[in-house]
Amino acid sequence: MILHHQLRRALLIAAIFPATSMVLNALHQRHVVSGETAVRLMGMMIGLVVLFCANAIPKTLVPLARLSCDPAREQTLRRLCGWAGVLGGLGCTLAYALAPIAVAGTLAHCFMTSAAVIVAGVMMRCAWVRSAKRRAT
Repeated sequence: MILHHQLRRALLIAAIFPATSMVLNALHQRHVVSGETAVRLMGMMIGLVVLFCANAIPKTLVPLARLSCDPAREQTLRRLCGWAGVLGGLGCTLAYALAPIAVAGTLAHCFMTSAAVIVAGVMMRCAWVRSAKRRAT
C-alpha cells in the first residue's frame, strides 16, 4: 500500500514529537540541557508545526465538486483560517522563545486559543449558512 503524500507528512510529524521528547529527556537526564530549555524547545516545536500546517491551508486545492459555496468565498475563508492559525502558531513559538518560562505556557495558550476560536467561528458560520440554504430549498 502506497501512502498518500499528506498522510506520510502527518505520520512523520507525529513521529517527530515523541522522538524529540525522548531525546530532550535523555539530554536533560545527562544534564546537557535544562528542564526549562526542554520545555521551551517542545513549545516552540508545537508552535512551528501549527504555523506550517496553517500556512498550507489556503494553498490546498479542493475539487470544485466538493465545494458547498462560491469558490472565491471558500478561498477567502481558507485564507482567514490560515492567517489565524499562522498568527496563533507564531505567537506560541515566540511566547516559548522569548517570554519568561513562568508565563510562556499561558501566553502560548492564549494565542492558540484565540486562533482556534476564530477558526471555530468561521466553521460554525459556514455550517449555519449551509443549513439555512438546505432549509430554504
